[in-house]
Amino acid sequence: MYLCIAAAVIGLLADVVCVRKGRQKEWGLYALILVVSGILGILICVEDGSYDTKQRQDVIERPTPGSGDIEKTYVLSVEDLEIKEPYRVTIENRHLTKVELEELFEQAVQELEQAFLGENESFDRITQKVFLVTDVLDGRVEVNWRFDNYQTVNLEGELQQEALTEEGTMVQVTATLSYEDIQVEHQFSMMVYPSPKTETERFYERLERDLQIKNESTDEQFQLPEEVAGHALIWKKQKQKKPYTILLLGLCAMAGVAIGRKEDQRKAKAARDEQLLAEYPQMLSQMELLLGAGMTVSNAWERIVVSYENRRASMKEPTPPMPVYEEMRVTYHQMKDGVGERKAYEAFGERIGLQAYRRLSTLLVQNLRKGTAGLCKLLEKEMRDAFEAQESYAKKKGEELQTKLLLPMMLMLGLVIVIIMIPAIAGFQV
Repeated sequence: MYLCIAAAVIGLLADVVCVRKGRQKEWGLYALILVVSGILGILICVEDGSYDTKQRQDVIERPTPGSGDIEKTYVLSVEDLEIKEPYRVTIENRHLTKVELEELFEQAVQELEQAFLGENESFDRITQKVFLVTDVLDGRVEVNWRFDNYQTVNLEGELQQEALTEEGTMVQVTATLSYEDIQVEHQFSMMVYPSPKTETERFYERLERDLQIKNESTDEQFQLPEEVAGHALIWKKQKQKKPYTILLLGLCAMAGVAIGRKEDQRKAKAARDEQLLAEYPQMLSQMELLLGAGMTVSNAWERIVVSYENRRASMKEPTPPMPVYEEMRVTYHQMKDGVGERKAYEAFGERIGLQAYRRLSTLLVQNLRKGTAGLCKLLEKEMRDAFEAQESYAKKKGEELQTKLLLPMMLMLGLVIVIIMIPAIAGFQV
């Protein structure tokens, strides 16, 4: 302690000297470190209590009762035996006097009895679960329980209703209270009664009893009771739930039909889109050929539509329409009815909805102002891209078809193996 004070004082004096001589930058930091070290040492001494030379080192303030033991490490010196080494001392908390123990157990008994009752009003009438606490007084006192009759109350404090009677059952309760090595038994009695029943529960008990009496009779007919415990009874047969089941099945069928129709529409649209993509290169080829011959876009469009109509009219047997030419017919008649070419071509791409046709409508609209000079080259490039896309699509479909054929091939292989193995197995048995 004194050494720490001296270090702090020396550090302060050195700092003052450094300031006066203007050498604070050189030695000021060392002085500051010495001051801080001395102050920290003083604080540690104050915290440890070693600064008080008047306090006897062999006298220790013991912990309060129930707060637990503490351990302290000292340097033990015995000159005669030449011993000087650290030694750990365990100091137990202060033990209670006899009077203090009696007061402690009285408080513990009051707390455990109050906790034991729970929702019950007194020990003379126990109708609800009792609570078997394991400790009281904030854990200072431990509690163990036992009963003289476990058929009425179990170790969880739950009442066994089937073993209880309306007259009540006397149960002896023993609570063993433990504080350190001291144990005290506290005994008391309680009267256990069945839990109070609601009017509905009493009604069903009476009804079951009346039905049991009727079942024990020898009459040829069984008549349901008309009155039980002053309550008039009305008996009706339970309605069958088949109509509701049928209605539910009908709703499920409607949902199935709606889902099926939606799936059919999706498949039809997918098939139409596939056919439109297949017809796209052919239509571009015709358009490019006519534009190359010097026709305008509208004249080439009209020529393709008229040629398609004449071809269908000359057929003896009706054939499925070609979607792309049907859409071109709609656009052609729109232009005849006064719709501008630009709007007609834009509507053509929007109706079909495929990316390729949207590009075509964009090309036609953009070249309305420029003329058909550069349109032929653009259509030629678009046609090449369309043929390549169609070729890639055909390869993809072929790969999917090969995958789908794997299952039939595996089934046929299994059938062949069975045909070969059956005669072989029959030959071994012979």
